[in-house]
Amino acid sequence: MIALRRTSLLVAACAAVIGHSPLLAAEVSPNLKKNADILQTILHTAFKDSEQARLSSLQYSYLSGQGILFQASSGSRHRFQFRNIAMPAAPAAPLPPLPGGEYEFEFDSSDIEQITEAAEEMAEQMHDQHRQSYRIAEKQRVIERELRDTEREKRDIEFNKSLTTLDKEQQQELQMLQQKTKLLQEKLAEVAKEAGLSRKQLEEQRAKQLAEQQQQTAAMVKTVGEKFSQVLCDYGASLRDMPDNEYVTLQVNNRGNEGRYYWVVRKADINQCMTGKIKAKDLLAKANSYQF
Repeated sequence: MIALRRTSLLVAACAAVIGHSPLLAAEVSPNLKKNADILQTILHTAFKDSEQARLSSLQYSYLSGQGILFQASSGSRHRFQFRNIAMPAAPAAPLPPLPGGEYEFEFDSSDIEQITEAAEEMAEQMHDQHRQSYRIAEKQRVIERELRDTEREKRDIEFNKSLTTLDKEQQQELQMLQQKTKLLQEKLAEVAKEAGLSRKQLEEQRAKQLAEQQQQTAAMVKTVGEKFSQVLCDYGASLRDMPDNEYVTLQVNNRGNEGRYYWVVRKADINQCMTGKIKAKDLLAKANSYQF
């Protein structure tokens, strides 16, 4: 019992020491925060006026031992959902965790004008497609209904023919119904062909829109990567208080909500670019770029 008391007292004492340990409440260097603030301002300036790589809601967080994570939202003109772009696998190096919560989008006047124009164009296209599909479907329903009525009348006369001889008037009516049936079948075939052509045009339009979207996304990814590496190469000195074994990461959230794009750059590689040992394109090649 005495040994148990001594053990409990020892555990409590250790817990008290740990609870008051300054290591657990250590603060990040104020100089490092200034470094991050400076780079955030530079990145904001570099990306705010880019048509292909405009970023908004730029913010950052820091994880000790891993580095600085810059987060932004793509502000480029993307009207539809992003599609997956083939990119290298995620790096094995540790990355700063993603903070929870929603991201706020910021729009300037040009963004609003572009979004409004895109929405109006999409709405008009959808309206035209719906109107054309409805017109073709309605035409098809009318012909099918008339064809059913004609075939029913023709069957009635043919049934009477099996029972008795038709008079001249009935024979003429049967011939007329047979001709009408043939004509309606031809019209129905034409409408079916028209419906198929309409579907093909719609598929081609959607494929074109998807191709345009993929091109826009690819251009955004390329431009963001190039600008990010160039900024790090030109202004890497602003991170002088950041350890060389840590990383600077840029995360771009797209509006399609189909993943995020990442560029993860080692501080040691930034130093090499800053001193002229490598160029910005080499720094980008060394970076781990991926989508997740």
